Amino acid sequence: MIKQWCFSQLDTWFFKEARPFDSVGATQLETILLPPPARTVAGAIRHLIGRNYGIDWKDFHANHPLTKEIGYSDDLGKLQLTGPYLLYNEKQNEKQLERLYPVPLNILKGEVKSKLKSKTTGKKKEIEKFVNLIPGELVECDLGTVRLPEKSEELEGAKPIEDAWLNKRDFERVLSGNFPEKIIYNKDLFEIENRVGIALDTNTRIIKEHQLYQTQHIRIHSDIILKIGMLVDGIKEQYHPKSGDLINFGGEGRLAEVSTNIESNKLETSVLKDEKHIFLTLLTAADLEKSWLPNESFIKDESFWQGEIKGVKLKIVSAVLGKSIREGGWDLVKGQSRPVIGLVPAGSVWFCEVIKGDPTTLHGKKIGKDTALGRGELAVGKWRYKI
Repeated sequence: MIKQWCFSQLDTWFFKEARPFDSVGATQLETILLPPPARTVAGAIRHLIGRNYGIDWKDFHANHPLTKEIGYSDDLGKLQLTGPYLLYNEKQNEKQLERLYPVPLNILKGEVKSKLKSKTTGKKKEIEKFVNLIPGELVECDLGTVRLPEKSEELEGAKPIEDAWLNKRDFERVLSGNFPEKIIYNKDLFEIENRVGIALDTNTRIIKEHQLYQTQHIRIHSDIILKIGMLVDGIKEQYHPKSGDLINFGGEGRLAEVSTNIESNKLETSVLKDEKHIFLTLLTAADLEKSWLPNESFIKDESFWQGEIKGVKLKIVSAVLGKSIREGGWDLVKGQSRPVIGLVPAGSVWFCEVIKGDPTTLHGKKIGKDTALGRGELAVGKWRYKI
């Protein structure tokens, strides 16, 4: 059975960026913002399964019986993960949490002055207004003759909406071609605390001279509920944890409480069944290696790229991709740092025309490498040409 694992914060969390501590110098080492990297959450899940199994990690090896369930090194065994993502509720007395979705990058936000004046400042109020990015006219560039994204209408100061989220209702509005009613920003969810630490000798527990470092920690606001969610599939029922299990989570071994439930945040997709102009947006970061295309089947043909995703034939006519995410980490088996890779961030968008197939079947499908980690989860929306 698929279960949703929920990680709750007990103090603060720190998820180290790709740079190592010894390369930082006097520069502060920043935390990766929520949600944390997929490998961090996958490592916590595997560790908790092994701990409840009663495993001695010193004796864990490639031929251990548990490797069939949770794998070994980069192989996840039977584990199939979806996420990580944020689970949110702004009212502390309610148990129901809903998944938050990254704002697709084909939506820009600007502000226009209304005719009404503020009672406190006497100045005209500024109202949020949104505009879509859609494929523009053909232009010549380094990619050849292509259609670059352009605004569907003029809106002064329109910019991408960064570090922001939508609840299920607003995300479904966006997928159906409308604008959201409310945007939830990172600042509404948590704050960043700057910390100073000093290195310790792991054998003697004595501090090391001249080894001060600076980090950033994430503290979730006390007036909301915010958890890290991950769907876990492929393992036996007894390997799912009991509610209330505690585990070290992220850098510096900060604690998290783990609970499980049955996921109920399903997106409404029937409205898109016969849609021919769709956009694909990433719900989780994707490892597409050195390409910006969803997979290697897409080949350029005149001004578009034609290929197939999970049995649906598509033409990609344009795209809006975010800044690459650099992700590294530590390989416990090899005892060395992992190579730093670039990931296409959540919220990135491909504008497509459907050639053959039902686009709604692409909801929840994953693209790129390491999909068992939860990378590359897709959602499907619709777009229209400028009238």
